[in-house]
Order: sequence, then C-alpha cells, then structure tokens
Amino acid sequence: MRSLHSRGIIAATAAAAALSLTLAGCSSSGSTGTDSDASEAPRETVSLNVGYIDTSINGVGVIAPANELGLWEKYGIDVTLIPFTNGPTQIQAMQAGQIDVGYIGGGAIWMPASGQATVIAPSEESQGDVVLARAGSGVEEPADLKGQKVGVPEGGSGEMILALALLSAGLTMDDVEKVVLDPPSIVSAYVGDQIDVAAIFSPLSAQIMDSVPDTVTVAQNTDFPDTSFLGAWVASNEAVTDKADAVERFLEVYAEVNDYRIENTDQVVEWSSTASGAPADQLAQQAEVSKWTPSDEILANNEDGTTFDQFESLEEVFVETGRMDAVNDPSTFVNVDLFAQAMAARS
Repeated sequence: MRSLHSRGIIAATAAAAALSLTLAGCSSSGSTGTDSDASEAPRETVSLNVGYIDTSINGVGVIAPANELGLWEKYGIDVTLIPFTNGPTQIQAMQAGQIDVGYIGGGAIWMPASGQATVIAPSEESQGDVVLARAGSGVEEPADLKGQKVGVPEGGSGEMILALALLSAGLTMDDVEKVVLDPPSIVSAYVGDQIDVAAIFSPLSAQIMDSVPDTVTVAQNTDFPDTSFLGAWVASNEAVTDKADAVERFLEVYAEVNDYRIENTDQVVEWSSTASGAPADQLAQQAEVSKWTPSDEILANNEDGTTFDQFESLEEVFVETGRMDAVNDPSTFVNVDLFAQAMAARS
C-alpha cells in the first residue's frame, strides 16, 4: 500500500505556515484513465498545488483515496500535495501563491466569507463540536454557563459552539470568562482539573470524555439544527480566475472520492492512517461525526440555494463571535458553477 510520503518530498514555504516539507503528488500520464472511452481525445495535463490537513479524515481522507484510486491520472492532473496542520495557514499559503486548493474546517469559513478565498465545495457537516462540563461544577445546561471560566480555542468551531450555546440561553461571550488555549492544552487543562468547562471538537472531545467519564455534555451540534458547521474545499481567488480548468478537474476528483468514502469509510480510514501516520481510531472517530453529503445531493443543494443558506447560517455565528462585522451574500464567496461543470463532465 502506498503512502503519501513515498511520493517524494519537495521544498516549500508558506507565508504564515512553518512548512519545510511538501509532498509531491503523482504525475499524470495525460489521459483520463484506462476506463475512459478510447475514442475520446486525451485531456491536456494541468498542474495544481493542493493543501490538506493530514490529521483530518476530511483532509487526508480525500487525498489518500485519490492517490490509491489513481484519480489524479484519470482526470489529467499533475498534482503537488502539501500537508498543513489547520485551515487558516492554508488560506495564508494561497495568498502567498503557494497552493491553489485546500481544505478548511467550519471554524475557518469566516476567511473565505471575508473575501480571502473562494469556497468550491462543501466537505462535511460536523457533528462533533461540544461544550463539556465537569460533574459537580453546577453547569448542566447553557444557562449555567454565566460567570464560568470556559476553555476554548480561539477562532475555531469550539468558539462557535460556545457562542450558539450562550445565545440559546440569552447570553453572550461577555457573560463568560474565556480561557483561550490551543486545543491539546484544553484537554490537558480539563483532565488536570484546571478548568471545569471546555468548548472543543472531535476527536479531542472524546479524549476528555474517556479520561473524565462523568463529564456532562452541555451543548452539541445537533442542538442547533438551523446552523450547519460546514467544512469546505476552497481555492485561491486567483486560481478560480486563472486556473479554472484545473480547479474544476480537482472537483471531478473530489466528487468521485466523496461518493467513494461514503460507501467505503473503513477503507478510506485505513488508507488515510497509512498515508499520514494519524491513528486509525482517531480518524474513524472523526468519520463518525462527519456527515458527508452525496455529490448528487451537493449539486442539488447548490442549485436550490440550500448551500448558500448553510454558509449564511455560519456567517451569523461569526458575526456573533466578532470574526465578521456583517453577513455577506454567500454568492460572493461560494462558487457553485465549477462544481456543476465537474458533475457534468463526469456524467
């Protein structure tokens, strides 16, 4: 079984990401694949730099099966694959011209919504964001959060689920004392009895609950059905304009992988773990709380406006948390045309 790391290491520098190594993707043969119609003219090979989060089933979980299934070759893409640890550094790398396409979680959607990149496809609807409280702390429901110290990673989905929990109780961020920590430190602080409340996401939430089994779930995604915590694949604004064909072909790859992972989740977890070194059980746990929408349904959602509504619901949370000043029209930062073209090309 091939590992991403066997595809060659290349040098790269991302503006705000301390990246010294990148992974060179497989080169295309210039054809659409052995299963294409022999009468079709080969597609000219295009080049694309693709970023992803190598510890995320929604990042490496797209890249690994694309490699294993030979989809870069099939769709005529000479791809360079570059691992990142989070979404914001990928947006920064796009602005520095280092990558064309990348994956970000729902907590970073405020960046394309603010004009820093373009959403080209929804990825997953997260079901793994929670507000947790220690038993005996007096915090059992959102209203009990008033006056509490809450450990939260700033600018991510933990902050968003906390904002929604507070809003549901008629409270705001000013009603709690935010203890801003990086995600692993929140786990350590909670398990070490330094904080009683944590706003966090999977798989770190599971680590907390495994270590402190009587932990109370104060709020979770399913409590807020009107707000979709959508992750997304995004492209630089320049790539959407100047490399539209290459971005559209990436979406052909993505649409095929997306449907494959829904039907073959265990296989995708195995490939992803082998490729990235991330523990298979953690990737499987992420998959359990990631709602993946079939590609045909994504297309339908794009066409009837559902996708725009979902991203607008996220923007409303970003306004509440101060990440954005106002809600922007989703059609200004979500490109649905390229996905439609990709789906048409595959049919």
